[in-house]
Amino acid sequence: MSRVLPPWRTLLPAEHGSWFMLGFPLVLGLLLRPSAGGLCLGLAALAFFLARPSLRRVLTGQRDALQFRALLLFGALSAGFGLTALVISGWRFLIPLACVAPLVLLALRADLQRAVRSLAVELAAQGAFAGLAAAILAAGAAPLLEAGRAWLFATLVGGANLAHVRRLLGHAHKLAAAELDRRRIPVHVLHLLLIGASALLLAPRGIAGLVWTGWTGLLYLRALAPYRPLPARTLGWREGGLSVLGLLLLWRALL
Repeated sequence: MSRVLPPWRTLLPAEHGSWFMLGFPLVLGLLLRPSAGGLCLGLAALAFFLARPSLRRVLTGQRDALQFRALLLFGALSAGFGLTALVISGWRFLIPLACVAPLVLLALRADLQRAVRSLAVELAAQGAFAGLAAAILAAGAAPLLEAGRAWLFATLVGGANLAHVRRLLGHAHKLAAAELDRRRIPVHVLHLLLIGASALLLAPRGIAGLVWTGWTGLLYLRALAPYRPLPARTLGWREGGLSVLGLLLLWRALL
């Protein structure tokens, strides 16, 4: 029997961290401002995300009819859900999307060139994904200032997590001491930025903001802890659990 689409394993992005980059702002936005337009926008972003592997293969000259068909399918789904969001919610959510468009283009270009491992590119991708939270809030009629605040914290949380995981991977791959020292610098910078922004913008808002600010301090302490080898599965479950808890705390702090 001939296939209509390629195997699912070739369609799903292989980078586990990219699922966090998408999922965190998507769920955060829907928790803060649930709306039909926001849900459609999230589905459009998911379809666009799933189109990336096929897009990369098609643009790099891999003439596979199944991959081209998958690209058309996910592209049509993304456009369809996006237009539905536009009809339901109006055009305001296009403002945050336009603001992060340069980051989206930078991340896509790096993805096509397979240059996705540098911290600068990963931070750009994180900022691009975080724009989804702002767009979902705007689709739910939130003020643009509120949407911008959600973008800021989704970006800082993701960036701090990226720096922490990159340091752990550096130890696991037994990189040179000089490289490990370089990887510690963004760990400090991004965690301190997250703590400072939380103390300035969220702690004065009440108990939930104070709890969140305390949580960011604990995240920093975790990042400063000496490296201890862990199985990849254990590390993944631990970081995933912390991300879910952090998502819920940030949601309450931003309400």
